[in-house]
Amino acid sequence: MTRKSISQPNDDRRARFAAAAGAGLDAALAAGQRGYDRASALARFHRLSPETIASESPDAARAALKEIERAMRAERARRGHWSYDLNRHIGLLVAHRAETARLNRLLNGA
Repeated sequence: MTRKSISQPNDDRRARFAAAAGAGLDAALAAGQRGYDRASALARFHRLSPETIASESPDAARAALKEIERAMRAERARRGHWSYDLNRHIGLLVAHRAETARLNRLLNGA
């Protein structure tokens, strides 16, 4: 038996696992976006004023995205550390996707 034929089942298993994990993450993100509460999600960012959160301007949406991206960078830096929280990271990703969609709606006037 060659080495390639021995490792083939492991490669197939890894591919199936990666596909299942990706599908699970997509489902978690979709569920999070359905339940996304903008006011409470953005209230956690101390640099965003209530006026900025309530504003319907593209500049305010960009400011919110900037804060979310800053928090995502900080969360990625914690990866591997005991203080890293996957649920917090998923929440930030949900907020980023929702706020990006909101910015696109504001820019396109829809």
